[in-house]
Amino acid sequence: MNHNKLLRFASQFLSLAESELEKLPKDSKNTKTILKNIEKLKTYQARKKYAERNLKHLSSGSSRIVYLTPNKTVIKLAKNDKGIAQNKAESNEKLNESKYVNTVLNYAKDYSWLETSFLKKIKAKQFKKLTSIDFDDFGESIRYGLKSVSGSKREKPDNFDEVSETEFYKDIKELGERFKLMPGDLAKESSWGIKDNQLKLIDTGLTKKVYEDFYES
Repeated sequence: MNHNKLLRFASQFLSLAESELEKLPKDSKNTKTILKNIEKLKTYQARKKYAERNLKHLSSGSSRIVYLTPNKTVIKLAKNDKGIAQNKAESNEKLNESKYVNTVLNYAKDYSWLETSFLKKIKAKQFKKLTSIDFDDFGESIRYGLKSVSGSKREKPDNFDEVSETEFYKDIKELGERFKLMPGDLAKESSWGIKDNQLKLIDTGLTKKVYEDFYES
């Protein structure tokens, strides 16, 4: 086990122990109050306990838990240091200027949570209707086109030349290169939502730096 992993395991153990001693704030139905209370809590487990009591649980990944607020916005709560790093990356103001990114509305000073608009996730048929690109073809093409970011040695897809000539592909490739977004996430259907007939990335937290710091063995 490398030194960084050992430190993370020790930090998680300490967080679990401390969370048992941490007193939770009063429950609330006000989104601003809930978020302020979460930010006051010191441990991941205490924040999770409070969020589970006051917000609607939507989904959970290896680093963040997604909740729906009373205001119908989405909260991404960090479960661990990986989640903090992803929230910080996703809060990048320059990244949020892109028309293809679901803008971050608010975030904690310590990046323990961030707030975005709630968007419906797209289906492959919707994606093709809006871009004229088959989603699987787009996924394979963006993985290949951003191999300088991921370090992949994958071979050129059959439909790459056709896909790479589209404006949508060019825009997403430029976005990925500029902010070092890992193409694996861009190629996932679950990473895309829709707003006002415009495709929006709803998960931009996994940058190359975050991947190297927390996921690369």
